[in-house]
Amino acid sequence: MKTLIIFLLLLSTTIAFAQKKQTHFKSEMDFGNGTVFSTFLDLKIDKDVFVLTSPNNADVRIMGGKARLGRLLGKSPKKGIIITIKGIVENDSIFGDTKIPMFGKLKFKGIVKNELLSGEFINNDSISIGTISGIHSTEDRINYDYLYPKVVKTIQENIYSKEVLKTKEWKKFNEKIQDLFSKSHDDIELFLGFNILAQQLPFSHLNLYITEENAEYDETLSKTKSVIFEEKNNSTAYLAIKNFSTSKIELATILPKIVENKNYINLIVDLRDNPGGGIEPAFEFAKHIVTKDLEVGYFVTNRLVYSGYQPELFKTLPELQPKNTKEFTNDLKTLPGAKLIFKKPDNPVFKGNIYLLINGKTGSTCEPIVYALKKNKKAVVIGEKTAGAMLAAVGYDILGKYSLLVPIADFYTYDGVRLDRFGVNPDVEVKSENALTKALELINKNN
Repeated sequence: MKTLIIFLLLLSTTIAFAQKKQTHFKSEMDFGNGTVFSTFLDLKIDKDVFVLTSPNNADVRIMGGKARLGRLLGKSPKKGIIITIKGIVENDSIFGDTKIPMFGKLKFKGIVKNELLSGEFINNDSISIGTISGIHSTEDRINYDYLYPKVVKTIQENIYSKEVLKTKEWKKFNEKIQDLFSKSHDDIELFLGFNILAQQLPFSHLNLYITEENAEYDETLSKTKSVIFEEKNNSTAYLAIKNFSTSKIELATILPKIVENKNYINLIVDLRDNPGGGIEPAFEFAKHIVTKDLEVGYFVTNRLVYSGYQPELFKTLPELQPKNTKEFTNDLKTLPGAKLIFKKPDNPVFKGNIYLLINGKTGSTCEPIVYALKKNKKAVVIGEKTAGAMLAAVGYDILGKYSLLVPIADFYTYDGVRLDRFGVNPDVEVKSENALTKALELINKNN
């Protein structure tokens, strides 16, 4: 009898162990266009339910001890795990849901077999936007110690002003990223940690990127609309510009049609959530609404010794009207700075009423446009204050798939306003989601 009891206990333990399975994978998360994050994932399977998680305590390695307070306040994920995928198991297949920073809520389906993990992320439009591939491993950390000195050296050599590297904010940031590079377990922690900490600096446009070298660009992205045109009524055109990176061709097609339509006496330009971009799309937009030469402002590099806005000194900078962003950044790499001018166009322009919609994510290239149109009373600006992220920046390869965006030129408007970390206030302040409604109300009132 005693022998039978021992046998049954052993059998029940074996069955329970068989029902619960835990595996550690060294993994790659590929989101296309070279964006590949190396990470480690723990898979736990209990009966027909699975949980797949990235490393614990990532929040502590990123933010330090105060991250634990963040958990108590509900601002940090449970156990400091950045990515959690939960779902059901069917034979070798797993199906679940997750929420990933930058990508939002996603569906996941994958296979676990022969100590290999594979799967894909699917968005709300049922489109696959990324994949996971993993192999069973005992490793649990990537060594980033060698990257830290290369990153700091790149910043020191190219930053728009050496003076900002003497600030207490920079010294604090430098200490924290040194700690981050020495403790991060994976690319996700390194990427999020660096870019979160950089937001506390007194300047913008310092960002770490993780992109595979020689990555093939996904042409489907170029087919995504950057500009949306609608007719709100017989006299009002609506133009939403999502970015100033890929929108030039669309703007060159749509804006002339708006200008040619004499019925349109009102134009609503929606720059909400537009993060900026380059010179070409911005100039394409400007040439259909600007009626005279426009002094955009002064870009100042570390080759010029200056302290704040110095109009007499800045006026000695060379005047430029570059053809494209690449030409402009190449100039800034060699010059003490530049005075950027947009010359009066020789094509027909819109001469009606302009209503400009902005919010806290309207940044970079957008901000001099918003400022100039507001200052010259060319538009009624509606919404929330802009992002305050206006510097000229260039990307530098650090090593392998790691690169760095560094601000190489400061920016002042033609009348001496520094927009970076300050932004542009609207004429009519309303919540972002109410800005379009407010514009239409003003148009109806004026009519």
